[in-house]
Amino acid sequence: MKKIFSCLLFLAALSLTSCNSGVNPDPSDPDEYYDRDVIENYQIYDKNYNPDTFTVNKIKELEGRDDFIFGADISLYSAIYESGALYYNQNGKKEHICKIIKDSGINLARLRLFYDYTSPYGTKCGRLDLPRIISMISDCKEYGLNVLLDFHYSDDWTNPGMQEAPYAWKDLSYQQVLERFYSYTKDVLQEIKNHNLSVEYVQIGNEIDNGIIYPFGQIDWDNRKDSYDKMAEILSQGSKATREIFPNCKIIIHTANGLYRWIYEDQWGNISMEFYEAMEERHLDYDIIGASFYTFENKDTPINLISNIIDNYEKKINKPVIMVESSYAFTYEWNDYTSNIFYTDKELPDYPVGFQGQTNLVCDLIREVASARNNKGIGYCYWGADFIPNVDPDMRTSWANQALFTYEGIATPTLSLFNSIR
Repeated sequence: MKKIFSCLLFLAALSLTSCNSGVNPDPSDPDEYYDRDVIENYQIYDKNYNPDTFTVNKIKELEGRDDFIFGADISLYSAIYESGALYYNQNGKKEHICKIIKDSGINLARLRLFYDYTSPYGTKCGRLDLPRIISMISDCKEYGLNVLLDFHYSDDWTNPGMQEAPYAWKDLSYQQVLERFYSYTKDVLQEIKNHNLSVEYVQIGNEIDNGIIYPFGQIDWDNRKDSYDKMAEILSQGSKATREIFPNCKIIIHTANGLYRWIYEDQWGNISMEFYEAMEERHLDYDIIGASFYTFENKDTPINLISNIIDNYEKKINKPVIMVESSYAFTYEWNDYTSNIFYTDKELPDYPVGFQGQTNLVCDLIREVASARNNKGIGYCYWGADFIPNVDPDMRTSWANQALFTYEGIATPTLSLFNSIR
């Protein structure tokens, strides 16, 4: 059965590509529709899906919160388009992905930037260089989306276990790295400004719990004071550059564990509080705490604890919080190109994998963020919303079953929640 399903998906992928002819598709040609029934497509992935019973409940905590951020990371869509894949709205009509998500109630696009994806350290996934980012920012602005620019300060993905400095910086001294961190950040933002574009949010580093640009900013847990001194010094160069080019832009400092609790018995404080307290002691200039929250990676944090953790930030740090990354699966089906990292052991009992379960989880996460005291929970951003299978070997993904589009690129029922919860 799996082999048959894989073949069907392979044929579907081929039908969505013009790579063989060497012509990239126009993602916004009018009056072109997916060539099969949308509901039947949904039911390939979730046999229990029924449009008559699918529900999204209003979130009363969002009443009067017109400034609440509803975001989606769509960093890969440009390279996905180049592979020949397309995106369709829930009526099956081909449209630009920025229009689809904007019409669905999302108001912010998150875009990540690598330093040099072509280096020996680099990843070609997304081919995320500055010219591509500028083109995507232009798309976002055309369709009315705010932009969060996510500086990775690396040639590759960064996360708590991977923060490699750019290959071009590997032989620099610490002082030279400080200078380069500042000049690189400033040059990127200035180039965006030179194109008559702007960004509303800048993220200085990605999931930097254990440090940034290793080895220069790596935290030595046996010598935390000096490590935090260096971290604050490095990050301040990014903040300084940002203020100089876009003084009204909000600066985000992002950790992976910012909304997780301690896993030790009777310790219910959040894991990253020490980090943010250390940055406060060193007077780091930033505006917003950003945190990832993947339920399948940390099952020790009950979802209904999130608002309490944000309240804790208000008490100790007095800065607002955005959940800047989260995702969940809508299917266990797979595609021809990669296996999925979300398997049955990651499913939560209260959120069965499917469109309704995915929707309910996202709604509950948003409700928790919005429930924080004094409106200090300011937003939610879905990660990998655009991550659909395609024929490009550099773009294959193990996250496709957690996207907000089916494998054929059709907007899922889950995507409708952002309009429906308000």
